[in-house]
Parts: sequence; structure tokens; C-alpha cells
Amino acid sequence: MKFLQTKAWFLLLLIQILMLIISISGENGPVGDGSVLQAYLSNDQTDTGIELKLRGSLVLGMSLFGFAIILNAYRKGLRWSWYVCWVYPLFFLLHIIGFGTFMPDIIFLLISLAALFLPYKIFFNKTES
Repeated sequence: MKFLQTKAWFLLLLIQILMLIISISGENGPVGDGSVLQAYLSNDQTDTGIELKLRGSLVLGMSLFGFAIILNAYRKGLRWSWYVCWVYPLFFLLHIIGFGTFMPDIIFLLISLAALFLPYKIFFNKTES
């Protein structure tokens, strides 16, 4: 059980990686037509191309932010990062409600909840006040 507590951060990291790949992918994969990477590599200045570039900037920025929190503060057991990482289950819950995409969002929701509850004692040990 101690191993699961100390390595639960890896579950959030896996979710963050999958979210990054899914977010930058188009219908033809991460580098195909309609993907963020393809939009950046092209000189497409249409509304669609600009929208993809904006989405890419947002996704990359938020992903870097997520990676930094997970790989540093969350791994170290800093309490504030536990609260911040509640953005993951909230995101998937809102995704289920807003889009009706029960699968695979419920799986990601459960994994993110496990990643938050498994190390609960690390973030809220009894010696701290």
C-alpha cells in the first residue's frame, strides 16, 4: 500500500500525457491533417488554422503547468498541489456532463480520483497542524 501511496502521482502524469496527445490530435492522429502540429507547420491563416494554433498554445501551456505541478509539488507531497490537482476529476466530470461522453471520461475520472485518494495520508499526515 505504501508503494501505491508514493507512486500515485504517476497516474496523474499518465492522464496529463494522454490529455496532451488527445488535445493536439486531429481526426488523422497527432501529426495528421486537422491536428495542432500540422496547423503550426503550415502557413494556414484561415479561421480553422488560427483556431488550431490558439488551441495548441492553450493545450501546451496548460500541459506544461500540469507537468510542473505533478512532477514537483505533487510528488513531494505539498498539500497545495493536492488541492490544485482536483482540476483533473473536475474536468472529467464536467466533460461527462457537458458532452455526454461517459466513456472514456469515467475511466479517467476514476483514475484521477484514485491518484488523489491513494496518497491522502501523505498530504494530510497527523503530525502537521
